[in-house]
Amino acid sequence: MTRLDDRVAALRRAGRTRRAQGEGLGTLALRRAAADPDRVVVSEAARSVTRGEMLDMALRLGGALLARGLRPGAAVAVQLPNWWEACAINLAAALFGFRLVPLLPIYRAAELGAILPACEVAAIFVPERLGDTAYPSLVAGLPWRPAQVFTVRGSGPQDFAALVREAPAEPQLPDSDDAKIVLFTSGSTGQPKGVLHGHANLDAMIREVATFWEIGAQDTLYVPSPIGHIGGSIYAFEFPWITGCRAVLAERWDPDRAVREIEAEGASFMAGATPFLSGLLTASERAGSRLPTLRRFICGGASVPPELVLRGLDRFENAVVSRAYGSSEVPLVCPGIATRDEAARRADTDGECTAELRLLAPDGTPAAEGEAGEIAVRAPRMLLGYLDPADEEGAFTADGFVRMGDLGQLIEGRFLRITGRIKDIIIRKGENISPLEIENALARHEAVRQSAVVGIPDTERGELVVAFVVPRAGQAFDLAAMTAHLTALGLAKQKFPERLEIVDSLPVTAVGKVKKAELREIAMHGTGTTA
Repeated sequence: MTRLDDRVAALRRAGRTRRAQGEGLGTLALRRAAADPDRVVVSEAARSVTRGEMLDMALRLGGALLARGLRPGAAVAVQLPNWWEACAINLAAALFGFRLVPLLPIYRAAELGAILPACEVAAIFVPERLGDTAYPSLVAGLPWRPAQVFTVRGSGPQDFAALVREAPAEPQLPDSDDAKIVLFTSGSTGQPKGVLHGHANLDAMIREVATFWEIGAQDTLYVPSPIGHIGGSIYAFEFPWITGCRAVLAERWDPDRAVREIEAEGASFMAGATPFLSGLLTASERAGSRLPTLRRFICGGASVPPELVLRGLDRFENAVVSRAYGSSEVPLVCPGIATRDEAARRADTDGECTAELRLLAPDGTPAAEGEAGEIAVRAPRMLLGYLDPADEEGAFTADGFVRMGDLGQLIEGRFLRITGRIKDIIIRKGENISPLEIENALARHEAVRQSAVVGIPDTERGELVVAFVVPRAGQAFDLAAMTAHLTALGLAKQKFPERLEIVDSLPVTAVGKVKKAELREIAMHGTGTTA
């Protein structure tokens, strides 16, 4: 048994896998494809894939993986941009009981070197080349690598196109309480944490939020959010099968192209972090379009100014534009706000809470009515657990509420306003970035004596990453040296600080803890070198 098998077995014994009532995607897809095989599930670039086509490819792909020694329960990683082939790989995993591990294309040796062995990944699908990166060579250079490396949009017998020409196999459907997906999120420890979600709890989550959003067969979802995240993955992989809608995937975020595609495809729904909404608004103004088919935009993942929400409501006159709140652990705690009028009235909140919510005082007791407190949530759609049991220390209350690590306040008893974060996490362009991970990397440079990394608000990115460095005596350190050092360590460029502040010392408390609140204030008015 693999470590992942052992963990799922332990969660089953604890009753954690039976929180939600729902069916597996594989079972649903077999039924839906038989009922309407010609219905389009996903479109991307010039390619549209129907239910029947995707099911056929998934059965063939599953057969190819079984023929190469994979067995139900094996972890299959997907490090792809928003390509339609990823949807077929996900369906194959659901039909044959493989556990999917979505990865961001920006990940390099540092991230892959931690994640792949943690899940004991048996196979990985990567682009043959994307930009300047040859992904098979990247994987081949890792100290620990999967037994099978497959390419997508490449060539040869190990490429996706060749695999889906092999003989189909009979599905080996997993139990609905099995783990379906392992998502990795940055934690305050500086190490990525594996979040396990099951077939049933994903099904329950999508049905609940689809009801709130009133999404059905008439809808088209525009999906530029990366499928390596919980958001992009559920919109691309799950929603089309469960709700009957169609997903239109965007390989990369280009706001001008997004305006054209939303208009051409008649897209009715989009979700994204602050830069997505800001960019879409500016591009729509440039194009002279109000995107009349768009009827909902949910914005989350970073600080969202109320003025941006109001601007969206004004510009997209048929859409409910609102903030939303959730995490990889509990997706869409607040899926938004139901109506345009309420969205305008409560643009300063992070949406309406549809999960069981508690606000906790520092001692763990309920916060006083009207007071801010630590957000704790319980819902059928919450994670089964973490891959590493050590990550669960302090993560749950005694009665099973997830501690979200954020501070919030309830408005009118149902709207949640985030007031701060307990977790020391930076959210840049919707991506969770661990300051400690960057600090640990900086500490490995011979010229760095001390370092601290903070995030500050930024209109375009949500947050800007600022590094404070105290150099060693007689040694020089600058932005170019920092960039070269982090590149050499294999850190994803998404995590590179945009600004470097060279200081003589860091402000610390009496016990030596860095005063990051003070550093944020300094960074807001800083004059350091900016990338």
